[in-house]
This record gives sequence, structure tokens and C-alpha cells, in this order.
Amino acid sequence: MWPQKCTNGVLIVLLFSLSLVNSELNFNNDLENNQKFKSIPTTIKTFENDTVLLPCYLNTPFRYVRWHRDDVPLVDSRHPEILPQERIQLWANGSLQVSNVLAEDTGDYYCEIMSSTSHAVQVHAIEVQYSPSVVTEPSGVLELPVGATFEVVCAAKGVPQPAITWRLNGNALDKYNNMGNRQSHLFEIKSRSMSGPIECMASNGVGQPAVAGVYLQVLFAPELTLPQTVVYTKVGARAHLECIVEAAPTAELQWFHYGVPVQTGPQISSHETELQANRSLDHYVSETKHVLIIKKVRDSDMGQYECRAHNNIGFKSATIELTGRPMPCVFKINPGTQSSTSHVLVWQTESLLPVMEFKLRFRQIPSGNVTKQIRTNWTELTIPAQVTIGPIYITSYTLHGLQPASLFEVSVLARNSFGWSDNSKIVRFATGGEVELPNYSTESEMQYDGPEEDDLNNEITHRSEIFTASMIHNRATITIHSAFVYCIILLNLSLVFLQRTIM
Repeated sequence: MWPQKCTNGVLIVLLFSLSLVNSELNFNNDLENNQKFKSIPTTIKTFENDTVLLPCYLNTPFRYVRWHRDDVPLVDSRHPEILPQERIQLWANGSLQVSNVLAEDTGDYYCEIMSSTSHAVQVHAIEVQYSPSVVTEPSGVLELPVGATFEVVCAAKGVPQPAITWRLNGNALDKYNNMGNRQSHLFEIKSRSMSGPIECMASNGVGQPAVAGVYLQVLFAPELTLPQTVVYTKVGARAHLECIVEAAPTAELQWFHYGVPVQTGPQISSHETELQANRSLDHYVSETKHVLIIKKVRDSDMGQYECRAHNNIGFKSATIELTGRPMPCVFKINPGTQSSTSHVLVWQTESLLPVMEFKLRFRQIPSGNVTKQIRTNWTELTIPAQVTIGPIYITSYTLHGLQPASLFEVSVLARNSFGWSDNSKIVRFATGGEVELPNYSTESEMQYDGPEEDDLNNEITHRSEIFTASMIHNRATITIHSAFVYCIILLNLSLVFLQRTIM
């Protein structure tokens, strides 16, 4: 019976003690109370694992002291039987020591001292500073198409509160939305170049900045590259048509000839080669070279081909011409001496079929020493092609009867049995005496700004008649000169024969 009464008595004492510890504090921390303290309120900024001493003592003797952190009781001198936490120690003068502080020790600490007649409360604070940590939502790898809009939210922790900065592909972004220590950034995918890491970096001056983020992989419709938009060939030759496709996700490709799907077989085959073989986070884009092979070209194989690629984002197509026409002519610089009224032009073309003729166009254009800036009409000449061995044709032609000290434009086309080549690039040349313009070269490339093709065929003016007359005159002069030389040679031979006869 006695042991049971003793046990009940101990339980009652413990419950009474806990009720005193958990009783509400009197936080009347007014000026009158503070005047009783010898210590002063303070905020201690420290780091994890440090030891902190919070002073709390009066100018007069006290009977009891107790400490709370926020609403959590820590120690009470009236109840020594209730042991404080392992890292908490109460000093005899009422001060509180916290050893090996942790991040959760951050908060307000209330010291309540009671004397025989009154009590007083003083507030201190501990701010445990620690390096930042950060997480993002979403995280990992994010796959979205061009045109999509998405938000990345960054949640950071740390004391002091970290500052947040954003980076896209290593470049800082200035605009972001604040939501406390959760910050968000709204992104609009404008092009595939936005692919790469999106990073949220948190820093507060303690330790190293923390970085988290998401890796954006932009999905896009196929993009096509043609190594050759025109493939030159001839009947009976072997032809390759190439189309390079970049896409994410991988695209499928189909060949068309004049809108009809190309059927592969013994005559026509196709294959593909993966150009980006090692896929990684940075190289997720599929890059494939597709080749259409025509083993022996027929007349019916000539014409327009289309490579059409598609994935679940979209599709793209590009056209390739398979033709037997000559390649565009290219003018070469003539190192020879030019006269004041003539100019020697040299050009080159390549044709797998024999070239039959060239069409040369030229006109005078305004120059630095001409007051009235007027462009003349185009003059067109047809020039027969000479027989050559192999597909390379190098042709020279002299323009006579030109205006001295003037500037001209010229272009040329070539024709074989399959048709006319594309027009060459327009080049400039000057006759002797012309003052060269700034950055002017004897035959420099420029953009074609003349009339359309149909208009050019109708712009053969009286100047072409004058030029033709000049050519006829030059030919006649050459003919008379050749006859005279021939007569001189015959006369010399006759004199030699007569001398031998006399002797």
C-alpha cells in the first residue's frame, strides 16, 4: 500500500512541474523591466557547430530563471530534476549556453528572471547562418516544342535568405518573378537555339552558391540542307542526290519525282547515314544524310526531285534538279593588256554533253567620270562553241568598239542539247582610261539588277547593229591583211626559183 501511495505522489509532483514549465510566459519586456537587467538584448549571428552564450542577469539578486526558444521550453532553475537538452547549459548567473549550434537553433530566446517580489523578461536571438540549398520544379530533362511556354520554379533555403539569379546556357537572365524565397521564371521557346541547361543559382555569402535546374531539349520540325540544289549529269551516267535532315525527334524522309513517290529497285536505290552517331544530353538532335542513287540515268529520270521529311512536330521539303544542262559559266580574270576600246573576256563552264553555243550580254553602266547616270540597254551576242576534249570549256572573246574610259556589265549563258544553263553572275570591267571606283576590281561580282529574262530577249538595240558592223569590219581587215601576206610569200618564192634557173 505504501509503495503505491509513493508512486502516486511522484507522478503528481512531475505533472505539477510540467504544468509550471509549460505555463505561459509574461513577455512584458518594457523599459522598466529592461532597467533591471545588467545584460542587454542581443542578436548573435553564428555558424553551425559554434558555441553561443546568451547573457541574462539582473542588477539585483534573483531567485529563479527559465529560458524558452520561441514557444519551446529549454531549462528552468526551479526544476533541476528536468534535465535540459544535451547541448543546453544554464549558468549560475542566469546565462544560457548553446553548444554545437544547428540550423534549427535559429530563433528568439526569452530569459525570464523571477525575484521575491517581481519578474522580468529579456529577449535575445540566435541566427545560425548556413550555405544555401536549392531545388527546381521541374527538374531533370524537359522536352518541349518550339512555341511552347513553361515556368520553372526555384525554391531556395539558407541563412541569410539567398539571392536568386537565373542562367540559360550559361548566360544570365535579368527578369524573374519573386515569390518569397521561391522564385519563378517564365520561358517562351522561340527557337531551337534555346536548348540547354536552365539554372537557378542561390547565394547568400556563406559557403559556395547552390545551383539546380532543368535541361531543356527543344523539339522542332525537320530542317533540310542540300549540298547541291542542281545535280548535273547525262544519260547513262550515275547520279547521286543528297538531302541532310536535322530534327528532334527523328524524322522520316521520302523521295518524290514530280510529285510522285520514287519507287526503289534495281535502277534506283536509297540509303541513309547517321551523321551524329553518339547521342548525349547536349547532342540529342538527329542528323541524317539521305542519298538517292540513280544507277544509270535515263531521259525520264531528269527533272525535279523532292526530299520530304516529317516528324510529330511538322514537316519540311526541298527540291533538287537533276539535269543535263551545262553548269553556269564563271568569268576568269584576264591578265593580258586591255585597250581603250576593247576588252578580252574569258569564261569557263562544264558540261557532260557538248556545248553548242554561248549567249553573251553586256551593257555600259554609269561610272565615276560620267555626269549623267544612265544605264544603256543590254546588247546580246551569240557565240559558237569550239570543240573541246572533256567536259571543261574555256572560252575567250574580245569585245571591240567599246566606249573608251567606261564601265560595263557582262554575263553569259551556255547551251547544249539539253538546254540553256543558268545565267552566270554579272561582273564588271572597265575600258582603258576609266578611273576605278572605291573597292573596284577589274571583274568584281555584283547582284543582277537588270530587266527580267523576257525583257532581255527584246532589248537588242541599234548598238548591237553597230557592234556587228564593227565585227564585220574587223573580219574584213583581217582577210585583206592575210591575202597581202600570202602574195608577198609567193613573190619571194618566185624570185628564188628564177635565180636558181639563171645560175
